[in-house]
Amino acid sequence: MPSHRPKPSEIAAEAKRIYMPHIAKHYIKDPITSYLYPDAAALKIKPEKRTGQRLRVAVVEGDPVDYALGWQAYLAADPNHRATAKRIPVVNMANEKRAGGDWESGSMAPEECFARRSNLVHALTMPWKPQAGSGMYPLPQRGGIYSPQVYVYRQGPDQNYAVLKEMNWLPVISVAPVRRPKLDGTGMRYSFSQEKELMREKMRAVLRIASYCGHSSICIGAFGVGPTFRNPVGEIARMWRKLLFEEEEFQGVFTDVVFAIEKSQSGPASKDKSDYDVFRKEFDPSIIFPTKYA
Repeated sequence: MPSHRPKPSEIAAEAKRIYMPHIAKHYIKDPITSYLYPDAAALKIKPEKRTGQRLRVAVVEGDPVDYALGWQAYLAADPNHRATAKRIPVVNMANEKRAGGDWESGSMAPEECFARRSNLVHALTMPWKPQAGSGMYPLPQRGGIYSPQVYVYRQGPDQNYAVLKEMNWLPVISVAPVRRPKLDGTGMRYSFSQEKELMREKMRAVLRIASYCGHSSICIGAFGVGPTFRNPVGEIARMWRKLLFEEEEFQGVFTDVVFAIEKSQSGPASKDKSDYDVFRKEFDPSIIFPTKYA
């Protein structure tokens, strides 16, 4: 007989009833579990955080949370990196109005799936004590939240949220992408430059927060792409490439960036190409380092 596939609402209810209280009681050491950066443009990258090492970018197939945890395990097992390895932050495509979005319902958006397998919602909200009359939500347009330790105790929905043998944790950067921008007739470009520039600024926020919090490596998913946010995948991939390789602010800031993308995922008007394929093409070495002839 086929194995029972649990309902997302059941997984969320169990998380609230059992796992989150357990993590709060036995694992949380610092009463502040998240930090809000209202305007990431105020985060200046210090010169000493820059390196002369050439940036390495990889586009891989898979879930960004799984990949970041696997990346951490690889570094921890390598004696050449064990002593200096930092935890790899993953980027959370955040709901702009509430932590975890509709994670207690049947929504299968990336943040919701992440929230059901971790204490993400508590990390983003419960222990935080902001100034009177203010909170972290709705998220600022050009800001985001850094959570140093989010504990993951389940696999993803593709593995029926199976409980992991060992709990692990990773840092999380939560930024809300532009939601359902107006696209042109092809569905592959922004209609309004203001929405495109706002999205670019949100991507800058991700990189600024990562660097400010001491990370030179980062794991990113298909940020803002997919049925929930519906930003054009080609434009998104192109903007990431230009930010990482052409924008002066980020030169020498990162050593390794991984885009972990589900290969089956396809954005609107993608011409039968998956988001993974679009990103792979955009970050092909021949595009990043074009051959120039005299």
